[in-house]
Amino acid sequence: MKKFQLFIFIIIFLSVTNSGFAQKADLIITNANIITAVKKGDRHEALVVKDGMILFVGDNTKALEYKSPETKLIDAKGKTLIPGLNDVHLHPGPETPFSQLDHVIRLDTVTSMNSLITILAKKAAITPKGMLIRGRGYNESKLGSEPLRHFLDKATVDHPVFITHASGHKSAANSYLLSINQITKETKDPAGGAFDRYADGSPNGICKESASRNLTNNAAILPFPKHSFEQEFSNYKSYFKNLLSFGITSIGDAGTDTNRLKIYYALIKENFPMRFNIMIVDKLLPEMEGGDAHHETDEWKALSYYDNGTIPQVETNFLRVKSIKVFHGNSLSGKTCWLYEPYDMINPATGQKDYYGIPYKRTQAQLDSLFLAIHKKGLQICVHSNGDREIEMVLNALEKAYATGNPLNIHHRIEHCSVINDSIIARIKKLGVIPVLHSYINELGDLLEPYGEERLNRMFATRSFLDAGVLPAMHSDAPVSDFDARARWESAVLRTTGSGKKLGPKQSVDAEDALIMFTKGGAAATGEGNKKGTISKGMFADFVLIEEDPITIAADQIHNIHIKETWVDGKLAYTAN
Repeated sequence: MKKFQLFIFIIIFLSVTNSGFAQKADLIITNANIITAVKKGDRHEALVVKDGMILFVGDNTKALEYKSPETKLIDAKGKTLIPGLNDVHLHPGPETPFSQLDHVIRLDTVTSMNSLITILAKKAAITPKGMLIRGRGYNESKLGSEPLRHFLDKATVDHPVFITHASGHKSAANSYLLSINQITKETKDPAGGAFDRYADGSPNGICKESASRNLTNNAAILPFPKHSFEQEFSNYKSYFKNLLSFGITSIGDAGTDTNRLKIYYALIKENFPMRFNIMIVDKLLPEMEGGDAHHETDEWKALSYYDNGTIPQVETNFLRVKSIKVFHGNSLSGKTCWLYEPYDMINPATGQKDYYGIPYKRTQAQLDSLFLAIHKKGLQICVHSNGDREIEMVLNALEKAYATGNPLNIHHRIEHCSVINDSIIARIKKLGVIPVLHSYINELGDLLEPYGEERLNRMFATRSFLDAGVLPAMHSDAPVSDFDARARWESAVLRTTGSGKKLGPKQSVDAEDALIMFTKGGAAATGEGNKKGTISKGMFADFVLIEEDPITIAADQIHNIHIKETWVDGKLAYTAN
């Protein structure tokens, strides 16, 4: 009899401990329109959170079974819950006051040459002579032409001026800056770069790719005042708080050096509510930060930081340091990426349509060697590459690296992966490589027409990748385009330029596909698909409460979605109230 009673007790005990009643919730949200991003059409109405993890997703009645007196209850009143948005590739750049001497002027909203000259002249008026004036994000389609040096000279002849293009891959310098660097008619173009020139052969101030190298690293330039770590930390913290207000809960910093890594360690130490994936890069130029953004880096040195313990590999719930940023390619919007077929534009040097972009200076053998070394170290390769000719070289090198084995199941990435063909898609799928795609046609699309209609329908190939069974990740590449994920989301659906043209409409996706790429796709890109990216049991409780249903509203209203709350790890990280 006693054995039978003991048996019954055990059965009852196990029944209770395995039921929902044994795990009382910290948070229950009911009456929500939950878009899980697990698969298209997957919807639920209630969410249960315990210890920062999603415990249950389903109907209201079952969710309330997890309630205890301590449980926080929220009635969503029909509002929508989506997974936290993940911008897997951006370049954090805290805004500073215009009056601060090292302020980098934002130029993406400047719409005329006269306005550009005026704002640069205002900055010159409050800047000591000989100190650098910097700006970022100019767009020649808005200005009406390239900001050649004779235009910049109208702003000041007493300061070096250096402004970068929206792409970050070409820059404009005034005569002062060219002069102190002894850039003249006789100066030859460097490998992997080019100085644009006037008809007489003298440099006109436009410096493409590696031609920008070292221009601002000149002893004749009066140095900026130094900032304390506390000031830098405060600026970055404010920047990331702003991202939370846009529903962004995870980011990838696409180029962190040893100095900025200290910022992330400090953020993690104080439990800042955002998840960070770090791509390590070693910059050849200290001044590259904030304006001097051409991509001259030393990937071998970045690898050595991991080898010698300067940078430990880290993989926690909030910080992932297991990637190296590699450049093997040039710019899309800057029209310097290397193509198999010529651009649909006249080459000013020849008067013919024979411009293929700027060949990247690294050889195939050099790229193979670099990739193999990173792969064998167990690190993820995140390689910037835009043109089809560049991407083919990247895939050749990745094939050779994977042929040596992949015991750690590393999925390397191609950042931007812009101009593709069917062969490239097939090879990416076979290798398990993650394409990380741009979505900035609404901002920079008017710069892309020289690629021609055929290539535009193979650019940012969201539809083609999805149809092939490849889930891309999406990104802003901020400040190349705005980090507002709503704008990036809408652009992936509409593919409409600022002037109203449709570019590559064959690659349009619907709003739910775009959301899945920004969430589930982003998590897969960092090897965290089993932790985040969807609203499902066992995932991090990172989600966003929004006013509208983004799947049913008009596509051209996605950018107006109202972010009500952002939750990270089951805790409220931002509220609009």
